Amino acid sequence: MTSLKKYILAAVLGLLALAAFALPWYSSHTLDAELKAFAEGARQGDLVVNKLTHEAGLFKSKGSIEFQLRDSCAADPTQAPSSFSVEYVVSHLPSTHGVMQFEWSVLPQGNTAAEIEKVIGPGKKLSGTGALGYGGLVKAEMDVPELRFNHDGVAFQVTPSKGSFSADKTAAQFVWNLQRFVARGNGDAFDVKDLSLNMDLKDRKLGTGTIVLDIGGVSTASVSMEGLQVRSETTESKDRLDSKVSESIRVLNVMGQSLKDLALEASVTGLHTPSVRTLLEIGQATCGFSNMTADESQKVRKAVETMLTSGMSIGIPTLKGSGDGGQVSANMVLELLPSGDGTIALEKHLRSSGQLSITGTLLNQGQIDMALATGFATKAPDGLKASYSYQDGLLKVSDKTLDGGMVKTALAQADRQINGFLHPQKTPVASPVEEMLEESAPAAAPAAAAPAAAPAQ
Repeated sequence: MTSLKKYILAAVLGLLALAAFALPWYSSHTLDAELKAFAEGARQGDLVVNKLTHEAGLFKSKGSIEFQLRDSCAADPTQAPSSFSVEYVVSHLPSTHGVMQFEWSVLPQGNTAAEIEKVIGPGKKLSGTGALGYGGLVKAEMDVPELRFNHDGVAFQVTPSKGSFSADKTAAQFVWNLQRFVARGNGDAFDVKDLSLNMDLKDRKLGTGTIVLDIGGVSTASVSMEGLQVRSETTESKDRLDSKVSESIRVLNVMGQSLKDLALEASVTGLHTPSVRTLLEIGQATCGFSNMTADESQKVRKAVETMLTSGMSIGIPTLKGSGDGGQVSANMVLELLPSGDGTIALEKHLRSSGQLSITGTLLNQGQIDMALATGFATKAPDGLKASYSYQDGLLKVSDKTLDGGMVKTALAQADRQINGFLHPQKTPVASPVEEMLEESAPAAAPAAAAPAAAPAQ
């Protein structure tokens, strides 16, 4: 091997050796700085960093973070906060999982520790592993041991479960799987099997993303169901927010009846996103709008006004189910049109419609005759149907035009109440000069009356 090749090989090996030390050093230095910044920024709020102990190392660091949970909206502010500490060990050697890997465990403290030990057993703790990805994504895996405890005469049993969590500056994902949850006592029982929770949030503060809860089966002393799913989806497009919640049950057995393929979907669409952000931020900062400044109160009114004048839609697009005797389906929508002049006018801009269909023998003949007698339902080929619509002061029920005066009056009253909230009347405030004149007026009155009394003598 020539001298030049030896020098090149030595240089390459030197660079690799330098990188092998530089990357762990940078990882350790960054972790140390980030933890200190996090602790300084979390001295206030509901989750407070009470103490940080960090031992930085070149290839491995360790430490603990003591947290306190404080409810800033609690009725009793003197109540001692719950506390717990997170112990961690971090490896700064990069791998395919990320820049650094870590192990962590949660240790409750004080009264909290005693209560947690009653649930998970003495000496047990919540623990897991994690990694910091190259793109800044934090990932963590957790194991929850079996839980057994009693409360008010009810015995609870929760099988061991696993979960994972990942997050960056705005997004977060959480997955949790549980095989079985059982509660027995007081003459009743509650059994849940095959539960899974999957959260995928694009914006944690705004709540955009999807949340899905799947349960294989639920049974109590009187009710049982199979295939329960609850799904929530919120999306943002430009300055509009759409949210939809759907529930479905494959089989429901209750009171001797068996229902199948039940589905319910509720939605809110077209919400003004900046106004929603304002309401969320102020509501959180003021304990549910109960401790607002005058400026915050004005912002809340402005946000509500903008939401109502920019239009929205609320409805139940789907409601259906089937039984041994037939099927039922329904839908309903309530739409508030945008206000061209920026004024609140439900009487003018509100419209609504919906329909209901029942087929088969879900209703007996007496119930069918009663529904037809009211005039609000009509016969269908295999059952009954009913519908309604309201727009521009015109109310129709099953194609019959009815007097919409009561609806218009109610909407006009709602307009007055909403405008009263949005634009409260200002109470006149006397100026300092007027207050001084009012205070001196009673004393000046006798003095002015004295000369008039003199001639009477």
